[in-house]
Amino acid sequence: MKGIKQFLKHGGRLITVVSLLIITYCYAMFQGGFVSWFVFFTILPFLVYSILLAIIPIRFKEISRTLSKERIERGSDVQVTVTFRNTSWFPFVFMMVRELPMREEHFEKPNGNVTKLFLVGWKREFKWTYELKELKRGEHHFRGLLFTCTDFFGWTIRNVVINHPQLFLVYPKVSDVKLLPIGMQYDQGTSQSRYSLIKDTTVATGVREYVPGDRFSWIHWKSFAKNGELRTKEFEDQKSQNTFVLIDRAVQKSFDDVVDYTASYIKKIVKKQGDISFLSVGIDRYFTPVIKTGKQYEKVLQHLATVEPDAQFGVERLLFEEQKMMSRSVVVVITGEMTPELQEVLNAGTKYARKIICFVVSDQKDPVPHISQNNEVHYIGMDELQRKYSEVKHA
Repeated sequence: MKGIKQFLKHGGRLITVVSLLIITYCYAMFQGGFVSWFVFFTILPFLVYSILLAIIPIRFKEISRTLSKERIERGSDVQVTVTFRNTSWFPFVFMMVRELPMREEHFEKPNGNVTKLFLVGWKREFKWTYELKELKRGEHHFRGLLFTCTDFFGWTIRNVVINHPQLFLVYPKVSDVKLLPIGMQYDQGTSQSRYSLIKDTTVATGVREYVPGDRFSWIHWKSFAKNGELRTKEFEDQKSQNTFVLIDRAVQKSFDDVVDYTASYIKKIVKKQGDISFLSVGIDRYFTPVIKTGKQYEKVLQHLATVEPDAQFGVERLLFEEQKMMSRSVVVVITGEMTPELQEVLNAGTKYARKIICFVVSDQKDPVPHISQNNEVHYIGMDELQRKYSEVKHA
């Protein structure tokens, strides 16, 4: 039905132009005289141009888009440069190019003017730049371009849709966060032993075989020079703990800020050469047992760029179901709200892990609930995250 309407609309315009040509010709033939023929020959070029525009093939090729930034973070602006080539032999007077609509929920504000008007003539190469403002985190899909060509008076209008899909990711905001020292309480006494989330790489205690993911600076070059085999230094890690990060995908409140803080926290530990694992469970399940290299961190960022608050159960259930995997780790839970179920888990002491640190990303800094002495709860204000992000952005 839509195609029939388009055909009738296009055909109706063509019939109107042809009818106008016939009427003016008949008027000149029957009326005669200089004035009638002058009117006919004056309007004839425009009518012929409109008829040709209605029937000739229109082609555009070599379409490409380039973004002004290689990495785009949530809330950023980006300039999109579109280039294309007109391969039609017929000269156009006016041409309007428009991006086919993208998903509106990806933009905090209207995405500005994504339409450009060109005066064409015999020009072949075209370039057009526009700006997308305050992009949201997630996958962004360009669909294609709509070319609209018209004659001098708008008698004939040709629309050509060129499908040119393209995908780009908008990553979470990454800021510089602080790592807290960990206090561990043991049943044998009341003194606390201070632990760090960072591996001590100043004291090498031995060497082992190289495995993928080991840092370049950890390679034992003396043994490599001796026998040609890659081996890795082992370091003193009596004061180092494996960190297991859990993101709460059951709470929708402040979820984008939760994702931002998760990405920032993981990056800080990786930068400091700490041992870290990451688990994210919702409709899909994403787990990485070790994050040491930049490539491993990039994979985590790609997941965080598209993750949604779609879990059917809270993070406290994960602590129960995965306690065998977390029992020897310091578990860091990042959520947007302190729920009664999560508070109950924190009250259970070290039943699920060696220690649980809960970061609540929220502007509502409620009183810290009564929890086990060995666990911790910290409220992270969104205004603080914005300030840290601005410091990193302008550094």
